[in-house]
Amino acid sequence: MALAMCGCQSLLYYPTQGRYYDPARLNLQYEDVHFKTASGDDIHGWYFASRQKESKGTILFFHGNAENLSSHFMMFYWLPNEGYNYFIFDYPGYGESSGTPTPENTVEAGVAAAAWLKANRENRPLIFYGQSLGGIIAMQTAMKIKDHQAIRNIVVEGSFSSYQKMGKRVLSRSYWTWLFQPLSYVLLSDAQSPEPIGRFSPIPLLLIHGENDPVIEVESSREMYEAARDPKELWIVRNGHHGDLFQVNNRELRQKFLNYLQ
Repeated sequence: MALAMCGCQSLLYYPTQGRYYDPARLNLQYEDVHFKTASGDDIHGWYFASRQKESKGTILFFHGNAENLSSHFMMFYWLPNEGYNYFIFDYPGYGESSGTPTPENTVEAGVAAAAWLKANRENRPLIFYGQSLGGIIAMQTAMKIKDHQAIRNIVVEGSFSSYQKMGKRVLSRSYWTWLFQPLSYVLLSDAQSPEPIGRFSPIPLLLIHGENDPVIEVESSREMYEAARDPKELWIVRNGHHGDLFQVNNRELRQKFLNYLQ
């Protein structure tokens, strides 16, 4: 019951293999990239180079659940025009990536993506951005590599830091499942959880959440903010839901985010 009701946690993924949008329709040029994880999965990614002569940095995007990079890339299609390199990849089982997604190999894919950037592109500190399910994957990836690969910022949107706590939160939403909350600690593992997230310091951590998020409650980001150590920020986006934060309020979050990076 816990697994059936928790759509953005460790044992339930919604990958698809079809292509949704073509970057060429937005006049975006990209490099089609393939690389291997430590377990041998073939991972597919798209690399969008900055359209400015000197890039301002590279954003490694850990997308959310469902579909694949051919839909999720749309979240940041505007970044290359603003001077940022932008790299998005698919977890095992998503799009053209081989394998079946698990909490372990999604993190392996993140580690391999960061390593590909270091070996094949600029070796400046990376900006991690994780949205929804991608948030916990991004944070755990950062935990794995932060001592040997530089990370400039960690940005986590509409996410959570514990599969067990997220399962408990989902079960608490309904009268019919409220009594089953302890099952989250039996059925779910936090072996790939980044907690305690205070260990990220001194890497700057930015948490972003829509105030009306119906998928992952805003309390999740508030709890992570309290647990984190400085430097840290928490942005609650008014009128924001899940996955639409850069679209609401006349897209004002775009400029705020760019100002933060600069």
